[in-house]
Amino acid sequence: MTVTFYRVLSRLLRPLAHAYLRRLGRKDPAYRLGINERWGRGDYHAVASGSLWIHAASVGEVRAAQPLIDRLLEEGRALFITTNTPTGRQTAEGRYGAGIVVRFPPVDVPDAVERFLDKLRPSAALFVELELWPNRLVALERRSIPVALVNARLSEASFRRYARFGRLMKQCLAGVVCVSAQTEADAERYRKMGVPDRRIEVTGNLKFDQSVNDQQIQLGRLLRSQIGLDRPVWVAVSLRQAEAPIVKEAHELLRARYTNALLIAVPRHPEQFTWPDSVWDRHVLMASGLYENEPIAPETSVVLGDTYGEMIRFLSAADIAFVGGTLTPVGGHNPLEPASLAKAILMGPNVTNFRQIDSLLGDRGGRIRVHSAAELADSLTSLFGDRHYLAEVGDNARRLVEEHRGATERTLSALHRTLFVDQVKS
Repeated sequence: MTVTFYRVLSRLLRPLAHAYLRRLGRKDPAYRLGINERWGRGDYHAVASGSLWIHAASVGEVRAAQPLIDRLLEEGRALFITTNTPTGRQTAEGRYGAGIVVRFPPVDVPDAVERFLDKLRPSAALFVELELWPNRLVALERRSIPVALVNARLSEASFRRYARFGRLMKQCLAGVVCVSAQTEADAERYRKMGVPDRRIEVTGNLKFDQSVNDQQIQLGRLLRSQIGLDRPVWVAVSLRQAEAPIVKEAHELLRARYTNALLIAVPRHPEQFTWPDSVWDRHVLMASGLYENEPIAPETSVVLGDTYGEMIRFLSAADIAFVGGTLTPVGGHNPLEPASLAKAILMGPNVTNFRQIDSLLGDRGGRIRVHSAAELADSLTSLFGDRHYLAEVGDNARRLVEEHRGATERTLSALHRTLFVDQVKS
């Protein structure tokens, strides 16, 4: 496939993009806000001309980029962020407030991308992890706007998928001046995609440098005091709907051994999530209904996290963390936040999005693999039954995070040698 063919095809598929956005808006009204931004018609007057455009797909990528964004702000650089999802936008706006304008990016259709770039005129673009949209990349290259891919990853499955486009991806990557790759395997796949070796550097994973919110930790300790220090407490974070019955069954099995055990279930998408049989279950308490300093009743067996931006709070209140998206084929979610808090981590086998981190945690003894409700319950029972073992697994996870810090400074050095080499800070 050629660039010309892709551009024509993407124009023809415009009605499908409209239909897809409408469908998202029906499922989640937050997608209806900023719809003009998706077509390059948003309000960008508050963005300084020549700002650095940072694009992070969703919550995970926004959080991963935070250490780097913080350093760029310290250097006095003018920044502008786009993210694909409402939750990603809420995360960025909650972190940076009015300091950085956050918007949705243009759909990868030529006229939408051109309108967006005409209004913003960025000095450079920085894409986080795996955001290879041909029309965006081509439009930036034609305007001589340099592009960097940071925290770049490219799984074998993604590489094979992109390889089907033939020379299209090589043409699209021509304007990429820096690939700051997570691992040597990621770097090698980008070489095979046509990026010259001199533009690629292995800098590590920015996620290891993520800081945790101290205020949320304090709120988590308060929540734990409301629960009771003597109760076994575990949390299922980034939980997918398909995993809810498995987690519910595991918790029921655990409570057969520990009758006072409490589960904090934190869905990936709270607005679309329902706890199995929760309408009839008086033992389920919504987190939004918690009151400060009011003890949680002993008969409450599940606290459902129906709020946003409080994962650290819930993690801090628990002893053990199950990381969701790993018992359903979505590729898993980031286990480094519980690791940094020294929580014993349980994960299913579907970890393609975090294969390297999962492998490191497993080798270090900071993660336990589970495949079913029974295995999840057995692991929970073993950990709660041996507090020394529980602490050891959590400490192993925390030490791994500490040993792998430093990706932010390595990435920043790579950007100074490539993306910023001819630029003056605003």
